[in-house]
Amino acid sequence: MKKYFVKYLLEFIVIVTGISISFYVEKQNAINYKEELKVESLKKLKNNLYLELDGLHYDYKVHSTAKDFSDIVYLRGSDLYKKDKDSLGFYLSFIKDAGTVFVENDEEYSALINSGLIELIENRKLVSLLQEKYSNQTWYKKNNDLMLEMYLKDESFNKFFESKNRRKHKNMIGYWTSFKVNVRYLNDVEINKVSQIGSAHSFYASLMTRAIKQDSLIIREIEKELGD
Repeated sequence: MKKYFVKYLLEFIVIVTGISISFYVEKQNAINYKEELKVESLKKLKNNLYLELDGLHYDYKVHSTAKDFSDIVYLRGSDLYKKDKDSLGFYLSFIKDAGTVFVENDEEYSALINSGLIELIENRKLVSLLQEKYSNQTWYKKNNDLMLEMYLKDESFNKFFESKNRRKHKNMIGYWTSFKVNVRYLNDVEINKVSQIGSAHSFYASLMTRAIKQDSLIIREIEKELGD
């Protein structure tokens, strides 16, 4: 009787051990699979951020240039009106028409959230940075939309422009636009509007600087998580 008991006990132990090992292997396979998905998602996110950085640098250049031009018009506009209407028209038209479109690119981050893979990220600093970044994107988009609505659609300066189909400023977008010859110079209200638009460009350029620093930091933290 004792002999059979030992035999059945050993068989039971073998079966239980086999089931336990099977469950453990399945669990590890599932963990490894999710880890692979996390790594793949972070790699895609990293590539997206590099592409986004190109756009952010471009946006910064456009808006910081518009700010510089607004300073020129505000401080030297009356002299340019007398001596160089071509440059005055170009600066003024660039200030008014310099616009970029902020695109919210959160597809890969949303995939991390919805799949639960973000919970597998060991670098908690990276998680915090990602949460902050995609929260900030809404703020950037609102400011971008506000600029487009308030300034790019404003046609009050158009009466001063005379388009000339020639490009004289290197690496600048659009046609050279001169200040009309027989039109008065800007009044105080219009000069103040130039200053206001310049301030808006300056503020948006500062947002782009912040976004550039944030994306660069996130890329470094992703590389730490991936062991690059």
